[in-house]
Amino acid sequence: MDIIHRNYYRMLRNGAFGENEPLEPMSDHKWRKIYRMAEDDHVMQYLKTDGTGSTVRPKTSTQVAATKSYDIPDSRRLRKLTERERHSMDTSVESLELLNIIMHNTEQTLNRRTSLRMIIEMGVFLRKKGDRVDYIKLERWLRKLGVRHLAELHGSALIALFDFNLNELPFMHSYAAIAEHFVVYDRCLTLNYLPKYPRATIHSWFRAIYNILTQIEE
Repeated sequence: MDIIHRNYYRMLRNGAFGENEPLEPMSDHKWRKIYRMAEDDHVMQYLKTDGTGSTVRPKTSTQVAATKSYDIPDSRRLRKLTERERHSMDTSVESLELLNIIMHNTEQTLNRRTSLRMIIEMGVFLRKKGDRVDYIKLERWLRKLGVRHLAELHGSALIALFDFNLNELPFMHSYAAIAEHFVVYDRCLTLNYLPKYPRATIHSWFRAIYNILTQIEE
């Protein structure tokens, strides 16, 4: 990873997750590039410098504030699952919140653009509320919706970029090393990564597309 990306993800870890990683000296040109990247990725609110960076900041910001409302797929199966859980005797609100984040990221990936901001928000949620999630329920839901492997891919991005460990991601069973390509290339996880992913996961992705984009009930 080059120095720009190293500093970029250190600044995001410092701002979003309270880390205190020192930054490497760079020219003003490279600092400006980081700020442009942060604006493009809508993560300016998470960017934190240790004082060694350039004071030259963008004059305008296109950042999008963090929100608890996520665009999720209009899936009949997902709606039924959510309604059933909301009316159950042991409703797990935090589990549904995490499911909504995962499904939002899944929808974005299937539409060829996963938001770095939403990957960060997934991590922030896990750090703040992860201990309140019913992971047995969550894993059952992910399997039923056919998106477990995509959830693992997004979780792998948290490991590759933000130093999460598997203990913080109990719904994960394996780490997808290709998530690190997320760092160096276009900073988005897309279906372009299919050739690098295992055949079983490719099958799961197409199941996910079918489950999400159709309204057919089983």
